[in-house]
Formats: sequence, C-alpha cells, structure tokens
Amino acid sequence: MKRYLKVLGVGTMLFMAACGDGEKKEVAKVEDKKIELTFVTYSGTGEEYMMDTNSLAEAYQKIAPNVTIKMEKIPATEYDNTMKIRNSAQKLPDIFPVRVVTMESFKSVLLPLNETEAAKVNKFAKDFEIDGNIYGLPMYGFNEFVYYRKSVFNELGLEIPTTWGEFVALSTKIKDNGSYIPMALGAKDSWTTYPFNEFMPFLVPGGNDILSKMAVEKDPFSPGKPFYVAYDMLDKYYNTKPFGEDPLGYGWDQEKSMFASKKAAMLASGQWFYMDLEKDMPKETLEDIGVFVLPARETKEDPFRYLVSAEVFLSIPKYSKNADEAKKFLDWFFTSDYYKEYVTYMNVLPAVEGVKGRESMFNVAIANIPNPEVVLQKGGDEKFRKIANYISFDVKRMGQEMIQGVNFTEYMNEFNKRWTEAQENTK
Repeated sequence: MKRYLKVLGVGTMLFMAACGDGEKKEVAKVEDKKIELTFVTYSGTGEEYMMDTNSLAEAYQKIAPNVTIKMEKIPATEYDNTMKIRNSAQKLPDIFPVRVVTMESFKSVLLPLNETEAAKVNKFAKDFEIDGNIYGLPMYGFNEFVYYRKSVFNELGLEIPTTWGEFVALSTKIKDNGSYIPMALGAKDSWTTYPFNEFMPFLVPGGNDILSKMAVEKDPFSPGKPFYVAYDMLDKYYNTKPFGEDPLGYGWDQEKSMFASKKAAMLASGQWFYMDLEKDMPKETLEDIGVFVLPARETKEDPFRYLVSAEVFLSIPKYSKNADEAKKFLDWFFTSDYYKEYVTYMNVLPAVEGVKGRESMFNVAIANIPNPEVVLQKGGDEKFRKIANYISFDVKRMGQEMIQGVNFTEYMNEFNKRWTEAQENTK
C-alpha cells in the first residue's frame, strides 16, 4: 500500500509539474500574442511628432514588444465625416480622438474610461463627463491668443488691450494708419472664424456651458442673451472692416502668409499655430511675435474671462477587439516620459497633473491677465446636438455671413425662429 501511495504521489507531482509547465506556456503564449492597435488622428494634433519626429509606435513597442501601433492621419477638414462613415460600418480604429463638439454624437459607441489610470491622472477628464461617464481623455488643453507683431505695435504706439473697447479701438488705429491690415483672416475657409464666432459666446457673462443652456432656452438669440451679446459685439467689429478688402476671397494659407510677411499686424489663433511660425520664420523674425488674450469684457472692473479648450479626446470604441490593450496603452501614454516630451513639443497645456509644459510667452500672457476667470469650452449636450443638426447650425458659417454683411436684428430674429421650430421638432 505504501509503495502504491508513493508511486501515486510521484505520479501526481509529475502531473502537477506538467500542468504548471503548461500554464506557464499558456501565460507566455498570451503575453507574446501579437496585437495590432489601430490609432487614427487628424492633422494639427501633433501627428508629425507621433508618426515621424519621435515615433509613438516605436516608443510603445519598447514597453510592449508584442504590440504594434498602426497610425493613420486624416486631414482635419475631412476627419469628422470620415469617422462618422467608419462608425456606421463599425470600423472605428482601436484608439481615435473625438473632438469636444462631437462627443455627444459618439458617446453611445464609446467605452467608459472612468476606471483607467489615465483618467485618474487627467485633470480635465472629469469636467467633460457625460451622464457620469468619461468617454474620452483630453490629450492636452490650450488657450486662444491674438498673435501680434511687436514692431508694428511699437511703431504705432499701441498697448495690449484689456477690454473689448480697447481691442476695437486698437484695430481701428492700425487701419487708419494705412500701412497694415489690422487682423489677418482667411474667411474663405470658414473654420478660421472660430476664435470669434465659436468662442466669443463663451466669453461674455453667462457663457459657461452656453450650448447646453441654449437647448432649453426660449429665444436664445434675443437681446441680453450671451449669443446675442457676443454676436452684437462681433457684428459691430466686423463692420469696421478690420480684415482688409476681401477676407472671404482667401483662406488659411494666405492668412498665415499675410501675418508672416507683416502685411497684417495681428492674427487670432490657438497655441498650436506657433509651431507653424517656428517652421516658417527665422529666429530673428520669431522674436518680433508677441501674444495676448482676446479681451471680451466691457470694463476693467469686470472679470477677464478666458477660454481653456480641451479639443482632442482619446477614445476607444466599445466594439474594439483590442479594448483591453488600448486601455493599457492610454494608461502608459499619459504617465510616460513620452507624454511629457509630446506636450513640450506641442507647446500646449498638459492634461496630466504634475507635468509642466514649455516655458513660453503664452505662460506669461496668461499670468498677466487681470482679474482672470477660466471658462471651459464644452460641446453641448444631446438636446443641443439634435437642435443643431436639425437646422444645420454652424457658427463658423455664421462668421462668414456676418463678415459679408447682415441686417443684424433680422439675422438674430431668423435664428430665434429656426431655433424654436427645431426645439418643437426634436422633443
């Protein structure tokens, strides 16, 4: 009997050892499984850095040798429509950026990321929750600025404006001088009007989360309402002709060229634009570039409201076959040295607590804002999105129309009428 038990014991040990060895092989097999993560982004998100200058795929493969990241870039002007088409066929990539204005449209197909380490360290993510869920992780934040030529300001004795009235007066003084166009704007490309027509309603009093508020508000284009107040300011500014003779006759490339060649004294854009200047301008010319934050306040006693945008949200579709690996990638990306290098290159506001961005004139401009009040750009809730889709609401196209010239009172009344109709038909 003892001999039998001894033999049985040896047999059991051999069996267990074999099983253990098999389990190790299974684990190794799982860990070594080759995975391809698809990552699509659009132009202007630092894609040249991630794809060429400092390969994101190569950096992550050092951490996860079995994972290959396949990156694709889509032109920004085609991105939203391309992703919409791919989503209808359930062919979204494993990782892709959702813009703040389209988050509501995509939320039903996105994986909640609340429990990821990346979400826990992201200082903007919680502010953009939808129904308690984090559907996308902001890659970075950025501010909007007015770029200006220091030499022109010195020549004309101009000072940085801190109220809207001072800004309008400054533009008028530049125009009256006759040597320079006050503000370069290539409005043939409608998106270039965004610093004015998209962002100004956020900057006037009552503009916080303005888009969601409009969805349930009666006649949001009426006097005293944020959209009316902001657009009234813009209409009067546009009527001073600050963009030269034919701003609807040229686009973004010409806008940049006018500013770079000093035909125009100012240009309104985000921090991201500085990378273009660094590529196109010699260092001595770059030293002639300054920035200030566009003031929307009426008096110096009012809070100086300024916008922080988190435009690019990395997301994962629910139907991704590599969702777990995609989440691991996001956890690595936002806590890595690579991320620190990325935001330094982009010259933007880091989305991660404790990460410092590049020291620059942008930091100085923000630090010098008197009586500052931060406003987050939010894309509007589902009700707003339904109304906007119903009437094809496009603030950038409105910018083009206002630059061309409108009867402002009639224009606002027409939008109130269309808005009311949309509210009734999208309940």
